[in-house]
Formats: sequence, structure tokens, C-alpha cells
Amino acid sequence: MHIDLLVPHLIPAAEMRQALLDNLALPALATLLARGSHTMTDAPGGMDAVLYRRFGIARQADWPIAPITLLADGGNPAEHYWLRADPVHLRATRDQLMLVDSAAFNISQDEAEQFAEAFNRHFRQDGLLLYPLRPNRWYLKIDTPPTLTTHSVNSVAGKHIDAYLPGGPDALAWHRLYNEIQMLFFSLNVNDIREARGELPINSLWCWGGGVLPKTEAVACSKLYANDSDARALAFAAGVPNDKLPVNAAAIDQPAIILLDALTGGAQYGDYTGWREALLQLEHDWFAPLLAGLKSGRISSLQITTATQHRLVDWQIQRSNLLKFWRRDSLQQSLDMPA
Repeated sequence: MHIDLLVPHLIPAAEMRQALLDNLALPALATLLARGSHTMTDAPGGMDAVLYRRFGIARQADWPIAPITLLADGGNPAEHYWLRADPVHLRATRDQLMLVDSAAFNISQDEAEQFAEAFNRHFRQDGLLLYPLRPNRWYLKIDTPPTLTTHSVNSVAGKHIDAYLPGGPDALAWHRLYNEIQMLFFSLNVNDIREARGELPINSLWCWGGGVLPKTEAVACSKLYANDSDARALAFAAGVPNDKLPVNAAAIDQPAIILLDALTGGAQYGDYTGWREALLQLEHDWFAPLLAGLKSGRISSLQITTATQHRLVDWQIQRSNLLKFWRRDSLQQSLDMPA
């Protein structure tokens, strides 16, 4: 049984690495990484692109996640071009804007529909229609497909947005559109009500993942386990069974791709205590049982994949690797990767 383990944000930023890993008791993870063999490759698109490729999704001008998640959310992409247009809060920090995604605030379906109604009144004549199929997942149908490259909301959360604004031939028009959306949302009564009860205002959209519904290639994957709805939508589009994460690795009884994204929130928003606590939980629930599974022979091989800012890092661990007792690198040594 082979397990393909995807662990975003496993490697902390270089300047925080020593402080975050200091005095963390993670013997199973340390053993797995030390005994395995690792490779590094360039990582355009980061962990998002890893998932797209795992499920046979080809890149268009952009990675076409929008029509895929639209289909999973019960919509009909038809032949139209779609963008995800997720509600976000842009927080002013000195002279820049930092993106706060919906993991950090609450929004109801009724509020989502109020924002969409105002947007559609304002932009309908421009060939733009906004559909809030879920409170935190909105979709933009565009009559004239733009030529854009974008960054996922997940990859930008907690960061200043300037370096992540849309690129490509139509980028400047979309930068202006963002400004217009921000002015429109600033004027809405629904935001006044949100602020009055202590909620963050929704003052922009983050548009990403544009394209038409792609044809998927056949993939050799038995099952995906993930709590992330976008990842499960990719599996759904590829015809791969998928389910939420079980309580721990002991419940896995077949070859699978497993997305462990518990470190993401802490890494995005600088919650270092939360990141350390989440890693300790992963050690208990996942790394220790997986190591035990390798030792017993229930698991034949394990691949652990993560990414730094610019590189993808893979560790390949075969059961036979566990006999290499001379490999005793500490966790800090194993995770000492260039950005």
C-alpha cells in the first residue's frame, strides 16, 4: 500500500525555522525524513499545482479550478468561462493591503446574496455576473474570456497582495476592476451592519482559477482524503472517490492521496503557537501511525510532499529505508531547505 502525503507549510520560513522547531518532540516525522531520500524541483504554482497534476488537470491560460468547484457545488459550468471570485477582507498595513480570506471571518448566505445583487446591478452591462453558490465560494461568469494568470486565494492569504495581482495581457483592466469593486463594496449597507456587530467588512473579491471546464486525464489514484473542498472537487472531476480526513492514519486501508493542511492557517497568519500545536497533532495522528505502518509492512512506501516559496520538496520512504539506522539527521537538519 502506497501513501501519497501532501503537507503544505511543513517547512517554515528560513528566518523562523530554528525558533519554530526548537524543542518540538517529533520523533516519527524526524525518522521518516531522515531515513527517506529527498528531491527538490522548481515549483511553479506550488502545492496548488501539485494537486492539479495529481488529478490530471491541464493548465489553460490559468489553472481552471473555478468551473471544477462550480460543478462540485451543484452549478452548471456549460461552455462558459468562469473565475472564482471569493469574498475577502483587505486590511491596510502601512502602505500595502494584506488579504484576509474567509477562514478568518463569518459570512452568511443571505449576506453573500446581498453582495452579489449589488455587484450584478453595477457590472451586468460589462458582461460580468456573480453567483454566490456558497457563502465563501463565489463564481464570476464572464462573457468575454480574459487572458489572465492568477494566484489562489489560499496562496495569498496573510500576504500583501501587490505581488499576487492578476498578470497577463488583460491584467491592468482587472486591477482597475478590483478598485471599482472595492469602492462599490465600501458603500454597501451590509458592510455597515457587519462592522456594527464586530465582523470584518467584505471589501473586495479575489478572482482566481479561471477557465472553462476541462477534460480530465485518467489518473491512477484509489482515493483522496482531504478536508479542503477545492481538493475534493478536483478528485470529483477526475472520477476519484474522496472523503474527509479520518481521525488518524490508522483508519487508512487502501492506497491514497492524503492532504494534511492543518499547518496552513498558522503559517498564513503568523500564528506560530498554532503552527507548532498543529504539527504536534500531526505527529500523533499521522506521522507516528504511518511510521508504524511502514515498520509492520501494512504500508509499503510513503511519499511526503511539501513546498518552500520556490521549490517543491519530496521525500520517498520505502519500508527498507527504515533499516538505514545511520541516517540520524535531526528534524531541523531535514527541513533545512533553501527558500
